[in-house]
Amino acid sequence: MQKKRYPKGHFIAVGMVIGIPLGIPIGLLLGMIAIGPAIGVAVGVGIGTYLEKKYNPNPLPMTVEEEKQRKKILLALGGIFLLGILAFIALIMMMNSGI
Repeated sequence: MQKKRYPKGHFIAVGMVIGIPLGIPIGLLLGMIAIGPAIGVAVGVGIGTYLEKKYNPNPLPMTVEEEKQRKKILLALGGIFLLGILAFIALIMMMNSGI
């Protein structure tokens, strides 16, 4: 019986999709809802990486178009992540200054 093969990064994406909704209650408990999904993504990436190594040791090769699309998505997500960090720092500074 042949094992099913998936594209590279399949299980990491699955882990992130599962981690985001699990992180929202954590953010609510901490009093900052925006932190929850970030924690969920971090946990999801960790779980996804583990699953990727375990269940997808020989991933399907990606086409050049898929590689370009993945790079664009990663750049966009990286920009959103940086904006989130800057917003969080601004929020902390505003709270400390009493505004």
